[in-house]
Amino acid sequence: MLAARAVEDALAQATVEDFSAHRAAKMKRGKGIAGALYSMTPPGFPNPCAVNMQMREDGSVVVQIGITEMGQGSQTVLTQMTAEALAVPFDQVTVYPADTGMTPYDFGTVSSRGTFVGGNALLKAAAQVKDVLFDAASAKLGVSKEDLTLEAGFVRDIHDPERRMAIGEAARFAHFALKKLAMGSAYYYPKSSAAGENMQGEVIAAFYYHATVAEVEVDTETGLAEVTKLYAVVDCGKAVNPSLVEGQVQGGALQAVGWALREDGHPGLIDSNGPPQNYNPEFMPVDLETYAIATSMDMPEIHAGYVEVHDPEGPFGAKAAGEISANSGAPAVFNAIYDAVGIRLVDMPATPEKILWALQHKAQAEQSTGRALESGGR
Repeated sequence: MLAARAVEDALAQATVEDFSAHRAAKMKRGKGIAGALYSMTPPGFPNPCAVNMQMREDGSVVVQIGITEMGQGSQTVLTQMTAEALAVPFDQVTVYPADTGMTPYDFGTVSSRGTFVGGNALLKAAAQVKDVLFDAASAKLGVSKEDLTLEAGFVRDIHDPERRMAIGEAARFAHFALKKLAMGSAYYYPKSSAAGENMQGEVIAAFYYHATVAEVEVDTETGLAEVTKLYAVVDCGKAVNPSLVEGQVQGGALQAVGWALREDGHPGLIDSNGPPQNYNPEFMPVDLETYAIATSMDMPEIHAGYVEVHDPEGPFGAKAAGEISANSGAPAVFNAIYDAVGIRLVDMPATPEKILWALQHKAQAEQSTGRALESGGR
């Protein structure tokens, strides 16, 4: 069935016959849209994160936190937020992530909570470090703590920018003159309570949102559907690192294409009642070599973006960008297939077999309806 195009190409080369008009007639295009919302904390139970932070005498900062870096960029983002909170350069911050032998407690890097929960814990610890720096600068400069601010490597008087003290100098002065260490230890519990009657209450601390528009082409002769363009946007609150946000959106979009069109596990693993109707028994993936995930060669034209609707509970207004980026793509593709050929598929993936079967049933139903109308007309 999928060899039809190859046969056409071979015939075209052999006979120099142009099959473009035939192809155009059988190709149908459609657009679909879908949206999603997702929680940034596990619902209904406590999920805190703790952090230890120390500023050394040269102004560099060491952070210990239980958020796990698994490629999503959390270590970079946590480093950036620490640097921003303490007005030190990025390369002056070292974050030690997730080691149960040395890092404090974290619930787990799940449910898109890393930036939101970990960032809030960081800001609480940074506030303690900042307070010690202000003690030092106040004593050294003779300025009230209320009139001090951090700015680009210095503690300075908000009324007189020339009255300032280097942050590293403030850390040393606190250590040796005031006998105070610029350290902070804090934890953050996001709002999360057990659901009350009718599922009411603060079960989830916050939500973030995502939308996808998909453009597809469906070959009505072979049943092959291809995604030609994807427009995907996430509401991440504040893009702490715009490149990482766009990378998450692009990666989620490609994963969604895989779910929508090709990824299908062995039915015995997911359905104890047997394989679904029209399942191809020849396709029985048992490992990642035989499981048809989408690769860069399958990537359509992707337009990734983000909007920044700050969350009042988020660190610097940030929310999340990861998991949800894969959630609205597949339904958008399915809606686009419906727009193209008028069939509503409800189980993933939309394989050529499923599409052809649905098109055949649609044609049969239309023929039956037509005959019934003719009989009624007589």
